[in-house]
This record gives sequence, C-alpha cells and structure tokens, in this order.
Amino acid sequence: MIVISRALLHFERLERPPGPVDARMRAAMAMMARTRAPFEDPGLHIVWQGRHAAVWSWDKARLTSLGAPENAWFMPEPALGGGKALTDAETANDGFTLMEFHDGYEGQIRQNGELSASRFWTRWPDEADTARFRRATHGATSLHAADADNGPRPLNERIRDIASRIQPVHAAALALLLIGTPLLHAAGSQARLSMEQTAARSALAAFTENSAGNFGALDSYRSHSAQLALYRAALERINPLAPAAELAEAAGALDTRITMLRIEPDRVRALIDASGTLDPAALAQALESQPSLVNVRLNRTANSAAWEAQADLTTPQPPAEDAEETQ
Repeated sequence: MIVISRALLHFERLERPPGPVDARMRAAMAMMARTRAPFEDPGLHIVWQGRHAAVWSWDKARLTSLGAPENAWFMPEPALGGGKALTDAETANDGFTLMEFHDGYEGQIRQNGELSASRFWTRWPDEADTARFRRATHGATSLHAADADNGPRPLNERIRDIASRIQPVHAAALALLLIGTPLLHAAGSQARLSMEQTAARSALAAFTENSAGNFGALDSYRSHSAQLALYRAALERINPLAPAAELAEAAGALDTRITMLRIEPDRVRALIDASGTLDPAALAQALESQPSLVNVRLNRTANSAAWEAQADLTTPQPPAEDAEETQ
C-alpha cells in the first residue's frame, strides 16, 4: 500500500441519491467524481456517508512520474486517520479541527462525525486563513442536520415515545396547572390593571409634553439608520477588481492566458487557456491560495488545452493589526 501525501490530494463532498450502496450506486458516483476532479486521469478513493460521498482524488500521471507503480494500492493520508490534531473539534461550534501532517496542515470540518470540508496549507495557517475557510464552508453550502441524514421518524412513533414517558405524578401536576393558572392569572390581572392605569395616566401626560421632540428624534433616527444601512451594504460588497486581479496573477504565474472572465456577486467563472504541460493540481492550488477565492473547481472544456475555473468569492479579512488601528 502506498500512502498519498495530503499535498497531492483534492477533496470534495458530493451528495448522493438515497438507497443502498450497490454496484450501480458505486459506478454512478465514481463517474461523477471523475468528471469533477481537477485531473485529466484521476485516481479515486470514496468514503460513503449517510447522504453524501467524501471523495479524495489525485493525479495518476504525477504519481507515476514520482516513481509509484501503476498497479499499486493507493490510500490517501487523511483517510487513514493519521496526523496530529492541533485543535479539538468538540470545542468548536462548527466542528473545525486543525490537523498536522508530514508536509503541511489540513483544516477539517466534521458534522456528526462525517468529514464535510477540507483545506490544506503548506505553511502554518493564521487566524485569518482558518476564519476564511470556516466562513466560506458554512456560507457557500448548507450542512444537513442529523435528522435530515437519517430521515424523520414517523409521527405515531414519536407520539408513543412521548406518551410512554408520562407518569401519574406528571398527569396530576398538569391538571393542577390547567386549573390553577387561569385563577392566578385573573387575580394578578386585576391588581396589575389598576397599577398600569395609574402609570399610563402619568406617562400620557409626560408624553404629551415631549411629543414634538420625540417625534423629531425618531424621524432623525430612522433617516440615519437607513443611511448607515446603505453605507454598510456598500462597504461589504466585494470589489470586482480583486478576484480579477488575483485570477490574472495566478494565470501569469503559471504562464497561462485568461480568455473569458465573468464575475457575479458571489462567484467568478473564467476560461484559462493553457499548454498541454500545465499541471491542473498546480493551477487549483494557485487559485485556492488567493484570498478572495474559495471552493475552486476545475473542469475540462471541449478544447483540451483550456480549463474552466469556477470559485466562490469571499471578502478578505483585514489583518489583526489593521483592525486594532481602525478601532
């Protein structure tokens, strides 16, 4: 068995149709995984989950060039459960864990014990890197809850479960509560009504005296709130020049050319014309290293020398020192 380094792997979580994992299901998911992998001839390792399939893919040609036998049994390094956990997933609200491997660091997000997202860094990731990964993972896609994965329980089973837990003392307490609550509520309402009438007369007199100033302040407050909302929306909008510049930088570094570029409010799509010697994994890693690009996906186009790149956009967070100066 040959263990593949995390730096040579690409991870993606695919939703699968419900049903048993039979030969037909395995063939369909393998075909889908091959078309979505950013390699011309990918190797695959699929981990079956409740409603999803966790897919690890790698470039067979690259492993062969490194001296690996073609007929060897390959196993992704994270799938073996190795690595050193630097953070505890149980203490994170979103299931984030930072793992240390031989050649870098991997950020993992697990939901109900299943791996739902993975990001690799060759260097130690700072708080801005991990925060950007966690925010993009939970903002681009909606994670299913455990009940959605396992399917809802029938209504009659839930009713029987609740009824089996009711004891005689519970029924007596419930009856006392149903009878006593209206009486206590009526007595309290009478006393409270008298006090509220006196307070209302005093408040009405004070409000009449200050009504002009109060209405003026309220109108000014509403106007300022609407203006601040417009400023906030403008400041949080992603600058379209940022992803364009980052795509151009990544393409230039790999001696490629962008033939088409389309920027939408939350994602970007580009056609990258490259030579036959371009390593798709290098292109994917170059795009993923850009601050504004997350969830990078590469697909081969009809033109064998071109790649279609798609990525979600995120607003880069300022460094901690800049944030403190701004405050």
